[in-house]
Amino acid sequence: MRCSSCGAEASGKFCSECGAPASGEKSGCPKCGHELKPGAAFCGNCGEPAAPRAAKPLSAHLPWVLSFVALAAFAFLVAWFVQQQSRARIGDDPITGGLPEPSAAGGAGGAGAGGMPDLGSMSPREAADRLFDRSMREQEGGNEEQAATFANMALQAYGQVPPDQIDLDALFHVGLLHLLMGDSNTATSIAESILADDESHLLALLLARRAAVAVGDMAVADGYAERLRTAVEAGLIDEAGRPEYEAHRGLIEREAGVAPTEGSSGGAEDATGSAGAAQEDQQEPAAGGDGTD
Repeated sequence: MRCSSCGAEASGKFCSECGAPASGEKSGCPKCGHELKPGAAFCGNCGEPAAPRAAKPLSAHLPWVLSFVALAAFAFLVAWFVQQQSRARIGDDPITGGLPEPSAAGGAGGAGAGGMPDLGSMSPREAADRLFDRSMREQEGGNEEQAATFANMALQAYGQVPPDQIDLDALFHVGLLHLLMGDSNTATSIAESILADDESHLLALLLARRAAVAVGDMAVADGYAERLRTAVEAGLIDEAGRPEYEAHRGLIEREAGVAPTEGSSGGAEDATGSAGAAQEDQQEPAAGGDGTD
């Protein structure tokens, strides 16, 4: 018989040329009844599928399931890693990484005992000094990674301080920070630049000695130590009347190996003093006259 659609000879249920039903019946859209072309997957009138879609096998959803499981596992590992890296805070250090406010007895400049200072409300020099102190305290607590982090922040902060506010005390702080970061060359350059104008400047002698110890040049370190000891024993701390000497009196006396003045303290930067002394002891175990504890 002939196909009612194309006129070709047809046998079976469908025309081998155009695919039309051999019975002569033309299929229509199940939604709008529009006549469908032979083999059409969708209705040309309303877009309805010509036949119900087959359900996707479960394997087709497998990539999405695996992606979700992998994401959940990654989130768990990140949370676990952060928890493992957490550490106990020193004293009243806030979680934000700021500095605890000094108590009313410890000095002005804060919101009172237990308050938290806002570095953004401080002058550039005040913020730099606070970061310097925090770096030294972290090193004293054995938190080398945190000490290096705050040292880097402090160096950037000192870089923002106006040049007329960079006094010898600030230069001494910068030198200690460079030593903490392992840059003894810069620390030595800072010390030598100060000594070029004042060959007996106590903090410059102290910094130069520590820089020499850091590179293992014990002969040079001993020379600076002797000059420092001589100046301190001559009463230079009080005679010079320098504010930076009074601020670091305990540290200077300790480094010079003289009896500390009653009530004096070495301050947070004693952490680097302890490290320097330990390094010197390792390199020269038999030496006992370098003036360090």
